[in-house]
Amino acid sequence: MKITLAGIERDGFVKLTADGTITVADFSADGKNPLESALGPSFATFKVLLNISAVNYIDSSAIGWLIGSQKTFREQGGGFAVYHIQPAVRQVLDLLKVGRVVPLCNDEISARDTLGGGQP
Repeated sequence: MKITLAGIERDGFVKLTADGTITVADFSADGKNPLESALGPSFATFKVLLNISAVNYIDSSAIGWLIGSQKTFREQGGGFAVYHIQPAVRQVLDLLKVGRVVPLCNDEISARDTLGGGQP
């Protein structure tokens, strides 16, 4: 997985994009969150919108990462929403009911609304 910073906005939102597959190979043995690599140690204090339209496969490690990230965001006062999810990836997320923990949105506008923001 490659995470790219797509923008930091005045309203406090940080837009990231992920592409490729998200598998166990994307996570370091030291447990460092890939979002920390992209945004720094205070990553969970931001309102992060993660576009995964270019992610075509996830494994159980990715599920654990999404759920663990959401917990970290809640604990540190930030927000985290995932949007533009490929149908095959959405099917896995829905089957495992990840949406009960992590906001899974169809588009950026609904992701912003979920985190208490408005139009871009």
